[in-house]
Amino acid sequence: MKEFINKTAFITGGASGIGLGIAKTLVKEGMNVVIGDVQDDRLDRAEAELKAISNNIMAVNVDVCSRSALQEVAEMIERRFGTVQVLCNNAGIGGGAKVLETPDDRWRRVQEVNLWGPINGIKVFLPRMLESGEEGHIVNTSSFSGIHGHGNQSCYGASKFALVGLSEFLRNDLTDTEVSVSVLCPHVADTPIIDALKEKVNDQVREMIEDMAVPADTVGQQVLNAIKNQEFYIFCDGTHTRKMLEKRCEDMLAAMDRQFPKEEG
Repeated sequence: MKEFINKTAFITGGASGIGLGIAKTLVKEGMNVVIGDVQDDRLDRAEAELKAISNNIMAVNVDVCSRSALQEVAEMIERRFGTVQVLCNNAGIGGGAKVLETPDDRWRRVQEVNLWGPINGIKVFLPRMLESGEEGHIVNTSSFSGIHGHGNQSCYGASKFALVGLSEFLRNDLTDTEVSVSVLCPHVADTPIIDALKEKVNDQVREMIEDMAVPADTVGQQVLNAIKNQEFYIFCDGTHTRKMLEKRCEDMLAAMDRQFPKEEG
């Protein structure tokens, strides 16, 4: 996508963190922006902050786990702004320790929000985007925990790995259409999930997290750049994550070399 003025974006989890960072960036590009969230206090604050930039703002309380609720939001948006051109499936929750220490109900809840939330968003909005025939873009917010299995994140990491896979297959599906896809894979960014994590760790780890954290507004600009350039993977830092990604790729290639040694000469 190259044209943003008077186009419309819908961002789930848009009242704080990365979602709000994306919203502010897209508003400044001249878009109509609709943010969805489940916390009214955050929605009120975010709406006021965005309306200081533009009046073309809508804030809605919506649970991404409800496809029917998303259908109602889609109809509300179309009545006011028309078809959505940019869909950001950003809503997500944290949770999960070691696999055996994570209760089943937490596994189900995290999968419901982090994986089924984006599926619901795609099922509701993508047919409308395709029918419009206009250029469009979908951004699914995963995590670097969906690229590299580090730490003990069980249900959270598993949901984010699944979302990377969903995004890759969706990209394949949309190859011959006007709609493109990105998957956002932040490592440590300024989000409520990271804020909650900082409360559970010691001072040394907290300081390390704060030192690594990428501001939400920076992530918003990275997302905009990816939409403009139709980039699929969006990484938010190139230092810590690069080392982890290189190690993962090296391990996989080394396993293949052991199983299928290269012929010399």
